[in-house]
Amino acid sequence: MTERRSIFWMRRDLRAHDNVALHAALSASDRVVCVFVYDRTILDALPRHDRRVAFIHASVAEAGADIAKLGGKLLALEGDPAELIPALARRHDAGRVFANDDYEPSARRRDAAIAEALARDGRELVLSKDQVLLHKEEVLSKAGTPYTRFTPYYNAWLQRLGQDRNILSDYDPAPLKARFDASVQGPSNISLDKLGFDEIDLEALSLYPGASGARRVFDEFTGKVDDYMARRNTLAVAGTSGLDIHLRFGTMSIRAIFRELGKRKDTHNASVGGWIREVCWREYFSQLLYHVPRVADGPYLEKYAQLDWVKGKLGEQRLAAWKNAATGYPIVDAAMTQLNTTGAMHNRARLVAGSFLVKTLGVDWREGEAYFALQLNDYDQASNNGNWQWVASTGADAQPPYRIFNPASQSQTYDPDAAYIKHWLPALAPIEARHLHEPWKRKAPIPDYPAPIVDLASSVEECKRRYGAVARAPAA
Repeated sequence: MTERRSIFWMRRDLRAHDNVALHAALSASDRVVCVFVYDRTILDALPRHDRRVAFIHASVAEAGADIAKLGGKLLALEGDPAELIPALARRHDAGRVFANDDYEPSARRRDAAIAEALARDGRELVLSKDQVLLHKEEVLSKAGTPYTRFTPYYNAWLQRLGQDRNILSDYDPAPLKARFDASVQGPSNISLDKLGFDEIDLEALSLYPGASGARRVFDEFTGKVDDYMARRNTLAVAGTSGLDIHLRFGTMSIRAIFRELGKRKDTHNASVGGWIREVCWREYFSQLLYHVPRVADGPYLEKYAQLDWVKGKLGEQRLAAWKNAATGYPIVDAAMTQLNTTGAMHNRARLVAGSFLVKTLGVDWREGEAYFALQLNDYDQASNNGNWQWVASTGADAQPPYRIFNPASQSQTYDPDAAYIKHWLPALAPIEARHLHEPWKRKAPIPDYPAPIVDLASSVEECKRRYGAVARAPAA
């Protein structure tokens, strides 16, 4: 039975095509009102110059234009969704509100509150799976419990995908376009200035918003996908997919990506398979945050809550040097400069910079996680938290405690000519590459560049002491 009128609430799924919740609303309703809410409970904590808000704003504009082409209208509201969505449902006498599921703890609390408010009015919040291929209880161990190790999860995930090709279905709204409601009154977008944010030249940062931007980036990736495994760790080349921000904000469906890459898998098996494995890490971290939400605030391995981090004035000085690209380790400072300048950071550089903060400087991983959350264009809580806990050896399937990314060897291996370093730290361009990998071995200090903030050998011993103290501590 169809509802007379429903609401489609667009969130981190900024596209009209292949959108599960939109298709569900159109399928189940005579008329569908589409809405996007600029959430002040999130926006009010952000700086005025925020690249992600500009990206979202442009993507909302394009999604609204695409919905208009189908005969509908995307209404843009500003405020607290917990108040606005139930009010909108009452105003339009909508029996159901359709949205795509969000697995972050704060989003789940928000959705629970909205579902309760709707239920008091005799209405319903209907959530669909869209941002991942498999979610919640769809991939469990034989014992019916969530996987905590990646490889068993990956194998079960691949098996499930192979068993049910409907997972990759295309949800085309065009056959149902007559059900869009274009009569809704209100703006189709809100200016960035009114929202309290700056206009940003996204293209200058190689950020291409909306479904058209996602298609552009995806097409570029498919043109080089056969080199993915060979180039993905090379810091000075664009060897990764560049799709992270589009997956984060849903400007392209993960199903569409898999459908198209699947056509190439037989001839590009190693490269496409390698990238698919990286996508699975994203889904692994997503299900881990869903099943174990406490990891948002602390270590998965709870014994590591006892780690003796460097704190006080010394800890503040080390964290500030790391944030400000002033550690005296060029590979780390180049990575942080890239992040601070563009909001992007190569994945290999994230591992190097993260390990350096935690294992070399001895600063709590949550400080780095919070800084990345503020700076990264493609910030995703599950992936950010999961990767920081992996680096810190506090996560469910993390690296061993005494594995430390040596900045010198990482630089020599993944940026042998120091091209990445010299690009982001142009003042160091005249310096020989070997001295940028290990500047402390240079006879004279590098002019106008800080000395190394810590001694590597000493920091390794300190890291072993820190983690060893936890290992030796009696069980609680």
